[in-house]
Amino acid sequence: MVAVLQAKPGLGAQVIESFREVSPLVHAEPGCELYAAHLELGGDTVVMVERWSSREELDAHAAGAALARLNELNDGLLVRPYDVWFLDAVPLGDERRGVVG
Repeated sequence: MVAVLQAKPGLGAQVIESFREVSPLVHAEPGCELYAAHLELGGDTVVMVERWSSREELDAHAAGAALARLNELNDGLLVRPYDVWFLDAVPLGDERRGVVG
């Protein structure tokens, strides 16, 4: 899963700080295999790359306290609601380099 958050100009680092607060909580959630933040170089777009053991555990995360806290922290910081993309891995080429871990 990938979530893309467009922060208001100059607020990308503040959005990253919101993830810094909630990420230990998310990492402790059942089924969390990957929850990693990326900030656009020189910009304000935050991309979260996530992997969950099951859709049920992802749904529990989406309804849980950590995401509620994240939404609270990001209130007023984003240009628009964040985009979420559910993706299927498509392994290509080398088995270690052709798929996210």
